[in-house]
Amino acid sequence: MLEMEENIKKATKVKKHISPVIITLVLVFVISASAFLLGMKFFSPAYIHTKIEGLSSEEQDLLGDVLAKTMRGLTNIQIAGKTYYEHYCMVCHGEQGKGDGFNAFNLDPRPKDLTVVVKATSDEALFKAVSDGTIGANGRFQCPPWGRTLGEDKINVIIAYLHAIEESSSRDTGIHE
Repeated sequence: MLEMEENIKKATKVKKHISPVIITLVLVFVISASAFLLGMKFFSPAYIHTKIEGLSSEEQDLLGDVLAKTMRGLTNIQIAGKTYYEHYCMVCHGEQGKGDGFNAFNLDPRPKDLTVVVKATSDEALFKAVSDGTIGANGRFQCPPWGRTLGEDKINVIIAYLHAIEESSSRDTGIHE
């Protein structure tokens, strides 16, 4: 009989611990499901479309407006080119393409000022220089060949960004700040 009473007490203790856990789990589920269902309304294309219809054309492109302010007016292609430029080119050519990157002092001859090169060079020649590399008078690569590493699309977006650098330097506005 004594054992039976002990078993009943143990079962009661377990039930006391289980009920708060079950209640907590149910509450978490209900809150999560409610948040999910409410969120669906605000992100549904129909809801967004009805909200956008009443806005002017300038107000509809809020993301573009934010990006233009953030990235100093760069297009999406130029923003992608900036990313690749920073990764592959900036080490030697510098942040503004002036040939003053942190590795430039190690190179002889120094890297070219891309703001000058872009003005005087066609896109096809720029593509070839980036893709195949440039060879100096000493017969060694001045700029490594990036064609296999980057591919055609990435090289083209870098060239688009080089044009933005050149335009920025001629207007003397800092797109890099």
